[in-house]
Amino acid sequence: MVASECASLSGSAVSTVALPTLAVLELHASTTQIAALAFLGQLPNAVVALPAGALSDRHAKRPQMIAADLTAAAGLATIPAASFAGVLGIGQLYAVAVLLGITKIVHGAAAISYLPVLVEPHQLQRANSRLGAASSVADSAGSNAGAALVGAIGAARSLLADVLSYLVSALLVWRVRTPEPVAAPTEAHRTLARDIGEGLRYVTGQPMIRTVIAALSTLSFGLAVMNTYWAYGASPEWWTR
Repeated sequence: MVASECASLSGSAVSTVALPTLAVLELHASTTQIAALAFLGQLPNAVVALPAGALSDRHAKRPQMIAADLTAAAGLATIPAASFAGVLGIGQLYAVAVLLGITKIVHGAAAISYLPVLVEPHQLQRANSRLGAASSVADSAGSNAGAALVGAIGAARSLLADVLSYLVSALLVWRVRTPEPVAAPTEAHRTLARDIGEGLRYVTGQPMIRTVIAALSTLSFGLAVMNTYWAYGASPEWWTR
């Protein structure tokens, strides 16, 4: 489980560097297009997170994680293929950025729900700590590796490293053999919107969880703004003003 998350996160960090660089160097994208690319990459966090959490409670987590990884790998692989064929466009980068955002949310929601299946309740806090630490190291290493790969082999080819990371992640999740409890059958009258509403009410009713969510939301907002301006500043138009 830890190895799978590290593989996925390190590869995603490579794409964070490679996608805007590819837009600038190969497509000569404008500052508006680069900013739009950054925005679309963050959009699923606001739109998909709540439904993904509810779906992870309704269905088996392991297949969701594998499907998300394979979908991300397939979508991302289209970029170097299109680049090599000379048909890559900014619209394709937009579509893949949204797809990667969605699959990341689906995988993450399922992974959080799946961890308690793998460890005993008294080990859950330690497992979460180790997973968080390993994920932070993988994300940082992936960003550095992404910058090095882009400089060494080009932005398009460096994305193949992310494709490989998703395939490795899917393989590692597939190899997990811990049986997952069968989800309780959903009542016929219960809708996805109702499940989402109940989850929100539970979060807002727990002071500690509410505080953590607020802190993480603030951090995510700040990082999104920073990433947007970083990508925006990568355009030559920014420096010729």
